[in-house]
Amino acid sequence: MVRVYILRVTLALAVILLGRAPESRAAEGASVEQSITEAQIALRHRHYSQASRTLQDALARFPGNAQLRLELGRVYIYQRQDARATEIFRALLRDDPSNREAKLELARVLSYDKKYEPGNQLFREMLATNPNDEAAAIGLVRNLLVQKKTDEARREVEQALARHPNSLRLQEYRDDLLKNQLPLAASHEGNALSRLQADAQYFSDTAGNRATRAGQRFDLQLGRTFTNSFRLDEKSLWVSQGPKANVFSVNEEGRVRVARWLFIGGGGGIVRFADNSNRALYRGELILHPIQNLWVQGGFSRIPINPTFQSAQFDLLAEGWWARLDWQPRSWRVNADFSKQHYSDSNRTQREDALILRWLGNSHFAVGLGYQYAHSSFTQAFANGYFSPNQYHSHLGLGGFRFSIGKIYRGEYIADYGAETVDQNPYQIAWEATAKNRFLLGKLEMGADYSYFHLAQSTGAFRAQVGRASVACRF
Repeated sequence: MVRVYILRVTLALAVILLGRAPESRAAEGASVEQSITEAQIALRHRHYSQASRTLQDALARFPGNAQLRLELGRVYIYQRQDARATEIFRALLRDDPSNREAKLELARVLSYDKKYEPGNQLFREMLATNPNDEAAAIGLVRNLLVQKKTDEARREVEQALARHPNSLRLQEYRDDLLKNQLPLAASHEGNALSRLQADAQYFSDTAGNRATRAGQRFDLQLGRTFTNSFRLDEKSLWVSQGPKANVFSVNEEGRVRVARWLFIGGGGGIVRFADNSNRALYRGELILHPIQNLWVQGGFSRIPINPTFQSAQFDLLAEGWWARLDWQPRSWRVNADFSKQHYSDSNRTQREDALILRWLGNSHFAVGLGYQYAHSSFTQAFANGYFSPNQYHSHLGLGGFRFSIGKIYRGEYIADYGAETVDQNPYQIAWEATAKNRFLLGKLEMGADYSYFHLAQSTGAFRAQVGRASVACRF
């Protein structure tokens, strides 16, 4: 009888405990979700310490809860405590190697700390498990772009877009590749990339014209829809050892992305000529990106014209329409430009330029071959210090190479050779050679370029040389 009684009591207790277990789990789940919701609300208001305390208190009640640990790791990222966040994510993966959220967050925090290769490995593991993982594809492409592995980034972004054709972030990364620009850097707050640049240029020709130009530029990108550019330029012009004419200009421009395929830009400024007179400058443009690799631009602008010391005495401005086509399918580069302007001295000009260039090789070394055409015409041949023939044509064949040394140096050397004619005179030999050198040191980029022209210049001379140096910092 005693055994029967003990058995009955045991069964009763078991029934009570089993009945309460689901209730206990349900209560725990509700409390965990409530804590996570409170922490996320605090995060939205940037109350990071409050979010951290809420999750830590919840973990004291429910130690080992994976979701609470994951959310706490995310809060640590916002607090810039990457080491603590990394420790949590690694611990979660030791407990459960298949935890996708922990692996994704660990890959992201490694990328924030510029540990791109370990982050890439985790992103690739996620894609191997699930090729449709859009977040992993975005993270991998972003890292490859920041590492300047453009060939790999191009392959990955095309594969990812085939699976996620409506992904705006992937489309934006592809646009970055097509425009040969660096992508957004991995950052904790997702800030856009901005650029501060200074450059200096020296020009001389066989007619004795000399010019130096110093410029500073600040580009600021706000989100993915708006960019702003501010530029200061000072130009000094003289002939041999004669007096100098100084021209100073300020320009401010903005550009808004109103759709994935449409941008609108505009800006204004002022130019101070050598006689201290001031004139307004302005610019408006419409940019279309209708299909992959193709950009079409057009607009109306007013710009100063001062290629020589003599021209600087006339306070010349050019006002008119312009258009540009830029098509860059993979290793090809095709550009075409058109402008029609009215000069302030009553002259009128029209220009057309075209360039076709094909690169054969890879990102480490490539050989380029192409063709360049230029045409310009003026209604009058004023003696106002700028080249103004009734008709000018040039046809040049292009050849050269580009190469890179590690992640530090990029070089491009190109020579153009052909013929040119002025005012229906017989064609004469024309050529030019350009050397471009880029040095990349983290966020710092330095440039040193040199060009020699055996070709008509805007000064009217047919031989000239130009040297240019620049330094830019991205942040």
